[in-house]
Amino acid sequence: MNIVTRVERRTSVRDQARYILKRVADGLLREDYRGLARDGELLEVADVPFFGSIIANATHYIRWNAPDESKLYLPVERDGFMHGWRIAALPLVRIARQTMRPVDSVTELLEILGAGLGAEDCANITAYLAECQAAIEHGALCADAHGRASPADARIADHPQWHRAMLDNDRLASFADHPFYPTARAKLGFDAHDLIAYGPEYRKGFRLAWFALPVEGLAAQGRRPAVWPSFKDVGLDPTLASTHALLPFHPFMRGERIEHVLGEAGLTATAHVAPADYLDVVPTLSVRAVAVVDEPGLHLKLPLAISTLGRLNLRAIKPSTINDGHIVQSLLSDLVAADPAIDGRLLLTDESGGACHSNHRFLSYIVRRYPADLDGAEPVPVAALMAPMGDRRPYAVHLVDRYYEGDTEVFLAAFFDLLLGIHLRLAARYGIALEANQQNSILLFDRRAGLRLLLKDNDGPRIDGPALRDACPRVAHWIGRLQDERIAAADADAVAQMLITITIQLNIGFVVEGLGRNAGKLPHYRHMLRAAVERHLDILAGEGIAIAALRTALLESPHFPIKYLLRAASLETRTATGAVDVNKFYGRSAPNFLTAPARP
Repeated sequence: MNIVTRVERRTSVRDQARYILKRVADGLLREDYRGLARDGELLEVADVPFFGSIIANATHYIRWNAPDESKLYLPVERDGFMHGWRIAALPLVRIARQTMRPVDSVTELLEILGAGLGAEDCANITAYLAECQAAIEHGALCADAHGRASPADARIADHPQWHRAMLDNDRLASFADHPFYPTARAKLGFDAHDLIAYGPEYRKGFRLAWFALPVEGLAAQGRRPAVWPSFKDVGLDPTLASTHALLPFHPFMRGERIEHVLGEAGLTATAHVAPADYLDVVPTLSVRAVAVVDEPGLHLKLPLAISTLGRLNLRAIKPSTINDGHIVQSLLSDLVAADPAIDGRLLLTDESGGACHSNHRFLSYIVRRYPADLDGAEPVPVAALMAPMGDRRPYAVHLVDRYYEGDTEVFLAAFFDLLLGIHLRLAARYGIALEANQQNSILLFDRRAGLRLLLKDNDGPRIDGPALRDACPRVAHWIGRLQDERIAAADADAVAQMLITITIQLNIGFVVEGLGRNAGKLPHYRHMLRAAVERHLDILAGEGIAIAALRTALLESPHFPIKYLLRAASLETRTATGAVDVNKFYGRSAPNFLTAPARP
């Protein structure tokens, strides 16, 4: 079943530019860039100095006074999820020197917001404009692939049904934009040819490139896949096997890019780039992870010199993550085996294999193996749930029809029970919050075994080390083997921050908001979620687990933390934000959408 063939959509560059303008404006308002939300004045439509009611859905305007004495009017409607007010529609309006004009390009919007900034911030805006242009171009290209059969379909035709479904659902998710980062469509570094050749939206198969690197300086762990080539297979002298090891690299890196990397590592004279490519693969949602055609369920994660979710988010592989992903996976495996409330509901990929040379982030790879017992399951990344289908309904509704006889509330109850039952338990009992975002959280729809959760890529959690040692001394030895000291140095507040921003807002909240608005039942679905949170906290309390602080953070605090992704990864310097990690820069401006919502 090729899910993507159900969708027929064509988007012009002009349409895509308007779409990106609205998303960028909404992101800037949500993250309160330059005080848009804090300093902006909320006006009724009747109080704006122009015919504001021409904009559909706008009930109010936010007026922001720019440093150049112009005024920017943002048409807004109530939100209550990630911000109090969100952009209702275009156009935005600017009034300067008694002249009113619509703001109809992201360039003009950022010029207005950049007025009065210093040279470094202006340079950031200029760089972000290039990202916006890439998002527009890539969005139009991706829309052109929507509805087309994948060129790689024939290559995976004999794969197990679960793996074909997972790759199809991965591709479907690639057409859905990130909920909160407005220009996530941009893969900075890819041109049109690269996007078509290597992007999951087009899903063309290709072969991996290889090089032979000296054994000295190579740090390897885990089991090497049986599909690895010989030196002869890739056109290299077999005698090199006594002094060198073969490592794969993404063909996008071929040529000047990989030569530059080898030069940085001091390997120009001793490395051998293979003349022949080897091993057929197809791209997955993450772009840098590829599925091996000859061994279904074996994926390889390879560094790419591109950036996604902001130009500072380079898609390399830090050497520490190879170790830490395996350590966290091992820790979680021990906890799952020891905790009946999680055992059987949470599955993990095996990411024990990988290698890195010269401690260099572009001379590395990670081996990912999926569990063997997925027959009968349909793996769906959370990122695919709200992907729009040909009938304009989100994909989650199609899954509800297929697995829950069309009853969305039964699905939501199972969805809440699964994610809250696992993540609230990990946080409250063990002091663990996983960075299990929409891409790395895979729902296993299974008529036989029920809904289960499969997690991958667990190298960036936050762990309250002392809390974990107290709760489960038998796993404490794993903590000392982590290389990133920040992981186990978290406190209860840091754990709650990640739990809320990833599990509650990104994975659960976004689905609740989307399905609720689609069905006209948003207050009811929010109430269902609050009741589910209360129930799971009560279960934990009944086991003697301290949940008071978590209850306050989830159900009583008027505001939730919020990731300021756009500001930290693109628009502001680390000096200004103080962010050690651009993916973990938080504000506290998101409304707590679980705070006693009105009963339906």
